[in-house]
Amino acid sequence: MLDLARTFSRVRFGESAPRDEPHRDAFQRDQDRITFARPFRRLQAKTQVHPLPHDSHVRNRLVHTLEVASVGRSLGVRAGALIEDRLERAGITPQEFGAVVRSACMIHDIGNPTFGHAGEDALATRLAAIAAGLADAPADLAYFDGNAQGFRIVTKIDMHRMARGFRLTYATLGAMLKYPWGARDERSRGGTKFCVFDTERDTFADVVRHLYGIDDPAAAPRHPATWLMEAADDIAYTLADLEDAVDLGIVPAREFAEIIGPIVGRTTGEVASLRGSAIGVLIDAAAAIFAGRVDAILSGAPYRGGALLDDLAAHAPAIGTAFEEAQRVNRGRVYVHDRKVGFELAADEIIGTVLDLVFAAALAFDAVRDVERLSRRHRQALTIFGDYRPEPGWPRHEILRAAVDAVAGMTDPYATFVAARLRGIERPL
Repeated sequence: MLDLARTFSRVRFGESAPRDEPHRDAFQRDQDRITFARPFRRLQAKTQVHPLPHDSHVRNRLVHTLEVASVGRSLGVRAGALIEDRLERAGITPQEFGAVVRSACMIHDIGNPTFGHAGEDALATRLAAIAAGLADAPADLAYFDGNAQGFRIVTKIDMHRMARGFRLTYATLGAMLKYPWGARDERSRGGTKFCVFDTERDTFADVVRHLYGIDDPAAAPRHPATWLMEAADDIAYTLADLEDAVDLGIVPAREFAEIIGPIVGRTTGEVASLRGSAIGVLIDAAAAIFAGRVDAILSGAPYRGGALLDDLAAHAPAIGTAFEEAQRVNRGRVYVHDRKVGFELAADEIIGTVLDLVFAAALAFDAVRDVERLSRRHRQALTIFGDYRPEPGWPRHEILRAAVDAVAGMTDPYATFVAARLRGIERPL
C-alpha cells in the first residue's frame, strides 16, 4: 500500500528535505515556476488540434493546458474530499491534493512538439530513420514521445539547465508520469506512450525511489494524482475539441447540443454553457470513480494500463454513452477534417527538413567538440538550437538528444519559417 505522506512529498527534486517556503506552499511554488517557464509560454504557438487557426477562439496548446489545469484542480479537490479521512492521516488536505493534480496538468503537454500529435509522429518516424543509419546510435534515439520530452524538460534541460531543471517537488514529478516506463519497455506501444528517455533513466529511478521506496523503476506504480490528471485531460479535450469544431463549422451547434445533452440533462442553451455544465458533471463522476477504486490505486502494484474514465459507462450509463459519442465524432470527423489533415501532411515535411539540418550539426559538433572547427553551415545550424545548444563536455547521447530538443521546442510558426528559409522561400514569422 502506498504511503500517501511519502507519495505527496514536498521535497524538491535532488534535495533531501522540504524547504521552508513562506507565503506559498511547495505545490503552489511548483505552479508558479511552471507558469513563468519558457517552454510553458511556447505552448501558445503550438497546435492543439487545428494547426495555425485564424479564429482566435480556437484553442492552442497553452489554452488547452490551462483548461486541463482548471478541471484538474477541481477534480483533485473533489476526489480529495471523498477520501479526506485517508488524506488527513497523511497530513494532506484536499486542496493540496488538488494542487498536485493541477501542477501535473500544467506540465502534461509541456514536451509536446510543434504541430501536436502529428509532429510527435513525424519526429518519431524521422528519428527511426536517422538512428537506423547510425552504426553506434544511442539505444533509444529512434523513439520520441511528448511525455518523455516533458519529463526531460522539467528535470534537466530548462530553467536550471543540466542542474535539476525546474526543481519541482517529487510529488509533481511523480504525478506527471502518465506512462512510468521507458521507450524499450514492453508496455510501450511501438516506441510511443512512455515517459522516460535513457538520458533521464537515473532521474526516473531517483523519483521512484523517493516516492515509493522501490529500487526497481520497472515496478513503479502510477501516482494517485496521475489518474486524475489523465481524466482531467480526457474531459477537457473531448468537450473542447468538439466545441472548437462548432466554431470552425465542422459540427453544427444543434448536433453539439444533442451529443452533450444526455450528460447535462438538457439540449437548450449556448454551446459554452452546455460544455461548462458537462465538465461539472464529468468531474463529479470521475471523482466518484476514483474514490471507488482508491484501494486498487493505492495498492502499489506496477501500472499496466487503464484509465478512470474507462469505468464511466458502468458508473453512469447515459453519461458514459454520451461521452463516448463525443469521442466518436471527434475521431470520425474532427480529427480527420481536410483542413487539419492537409496541414499535417506539410508538417511531416517541415519537421523532417529541420531535424535533418540540426541533427547533422549535432553529429558534426560531437565529432570535433569545437564550434570554430565546424563548417559554416553547421555553425549556423547550431544557432537554431537556441536554449538547447550542446556543450563540448557533454556525452554523445546528450549532444544528439539536444538536436531533438531543438526541434521539439520549436513553435509551429518558427518551424515553418526555418523550413521555408531552407528552401529559399521568404516567409515572415
